[in-house]
Amino acid sequence: VHWCSGSERIMMNNKQLFRIMHLLGSLHLPTIAAAAASETVANDTQDVLITDMINWLRANGSFINDKLQIRRIDPDDPTSPRGIFALESLEEGETVCNIPWELMITPSENRDSYLELPESERLDCGTINAVIKEISKSESDMTPYGKYLLSQPRAYTVGFWSEEGQKLFWEMTADEKLPPIWIEDLLEEWEEECDGDDENDDHLHAVMLVKTRADYQYLVPFYDMMNHNNGKTNVAHKYDPYKGDPIDKTGYEMVTSKPILAGEELFLSYNQCVICDQYYDLFGTPEMFLHFGFVESYPQRWLFDFARVKFDLDWKDGDEGTGEVVVSFLVPPSKKGMDLLKKELDRLDKFGQKREQSNAEIPENELKSLWEYYDAMHDALRYALASNATLVDDVWSMGEGWWVKDGTLKAEQTGEHCVRQWEENGNDEL
Repeated sequence: VHWCSGSERIMMNNKQLFRIMHLLGSLHLPTIAAAAASETVANDTQDVLITDMINWLRANGSFINDKLQIRRIDPDDPTSPRGIFALESLEEGETVCNIPWELMITPSENRDSYLELPESERLDCGTINAVIKEISKSESDMTPYGKYLLSQPRAYTVGFWSEEGQKLFWEMTADEKLPPIWIEDLLEEWEEECDGDDENDDHLHAVMLVKTRADYQYLVPFYDMMNHNNGKTNVAHKYDPYKGDPIDKTGYEMVTSKPILAGEELFLSYNQCVICDQYYDLFGTPEMFLHFGFVESYPQRWLFDFARVKFDLDWKDGDEGTGEVVVSFLVPPSKKGMDLLKKELDRLDKFGQKREQSNAEIPENELKSLWEYYDAMHDALRYALASNATLVDDVWSMGEGWWVKDGTLKAEQTGEHCVRQWEENGNDEL
C-alpha cells in the first residue's frame, strides 16, 4: 500500500499502485501434497478446483513444497476454513513455493513492459482487466487458477456490500468518524480511473478479487492462499517487487522465516511482512477488515485519529491461555482523547441494540460480518478505556504526523504515509 501525505488521497485515488495482499476466511484452501490428490472429496467443488490448480501449477514449472498440505483448520468441522499446514518439519529458510511469472495474472508481459504502460493501466486497472479477460474465457480455455477465482464468494468486503448494508455500517462508524474510512474508494477508482462497468457482476467480482488478493499488481496462485496472523508469522517473501526485484525472472518465492514443526499452520502477515514497510504504522485491524473482509485475531492495532489515540491489543505474553488482554499505547494517550473514545463507546452501546432488530433487507453474511467488527471495535475501546494509562496532552501538539511519533515509522519517506485528518465543523483541527 502506498500511503500519501498532506492533502493527497489515500488508497485507490492516490495515483499510486495500491498493494493489497490476500484474503482470509472462506478462501482458505485444501490439501496440496502430491499424494493427497487422490484423496480429494469428489463432491467438494472447491477441493476439486484447488487440486486441479495445484496439479496445473506443478505441471507448468511451479515449486510447491511436498511437506505441506491444505486442510480444514478443524478437520472435524466441514464448515471450518482451510489453512496450509506442515506435514513434516520445515527448516528456517526452506522454500515454501516459487510461482513462475507466466502463471501469475499480471497487467503486462514482464516488469520492463509494465513501465511502458499508460498511467491508468499502472494502477489496478491493468490487473483487473487481465482478471476479467481470464474469467471471461470459455471453460475449456480458462486456466485452473481462473476457474478457482471465478468460484470465489462475491461482495464479501464492505466496499462491495449492498446499499442497505453499507448504510448500517456507516451509522455504526458515525459516517467514518470511527475507522475504517473511505469504503467507497474501492469501487470509485474502478469506475473513475479505469472507466469500469459497475453493472457487470463478473467485472465487479474481478475488482474485488484484485483489491483483496493482489500483491503489488500481481495475482499469484497459491501464494494468495496463505492465512494472516501477526502473532504467528512464520513465512516471508524472498524477493521484493516494490524494490525492483525481477520476479519475472526469479519467480514469486516464499520461504519459511523460522523453523515450523509438523502439524503447525503456515502464516503470513498482511500488514507487517518484510515488504510491508509503507503501511506498518497505519494499516491495522480496521483496514484489514475493510480490504480483506475479516476481523484479525490478536495482536490487533487500532488508530482513532479523531481522538489521537493509537494502541495495540494482544494476549498477555502473547499467550491466549492467560485470558488477559494487554493494551500497549503507541502514542501517549490524553484525557481529551480518552473522553472522546468514551463518548463513542457510549454511542456504540446504543447502536448495539440494533442487533436484535430485523434487518431482512441486508444479506445475512453482511450482518454477520458487521457485528463481528462491531464486537472487535467495542472491545478495543473498552480495553483502552479500562487500561488506567497515564494521560498527558503531548499528542495534541505533535501536528498531523502524530501517529508516527512513536518511533515505529518503517517507510523510507514519511511522505509515503497518509492518514485522513478528522474534520469537525469544517475545521482540520478537532
